[in-house]
Amino acid sequence: MSNLNITSVVTRGDGFVEAETDGEVVALNIDKGTCYGLNKIDSRIWALIAEPKRVDDICATLMAEYDVDSATCERQVLDLLEELRGEGMIESQEEPARSQQ
Repeated sequence: MSNLNITSVVTRGDGFVEAETDGEVVALNIDKGTCYGLNKIDSRIWALIAEPKRVDDICATLMAEYDVDSATCERQVLDLLEELRGEGMIESQEEPARSQQ
């Protein structure tokens, strides 16, 4: 499995039940019986990937909402998404190159 990059498309995996409290999400993997706590920004990313989303689109949204530069945002988002993918919480795919018209 290759590393995620800014053109990767990610979405939540199946089999999770979640609850939000004070802007933070707790997600329970029903099959594994494992519980994951997400801080406020991680929870925002979790909300953004309810539907398939490109990593660069996630970063664009976060940069509009928070005071963060592009390089820092991309690095931290990719680090989190790799961690979530390692736990089976997200699925990913490479998006085909966009055609130029």
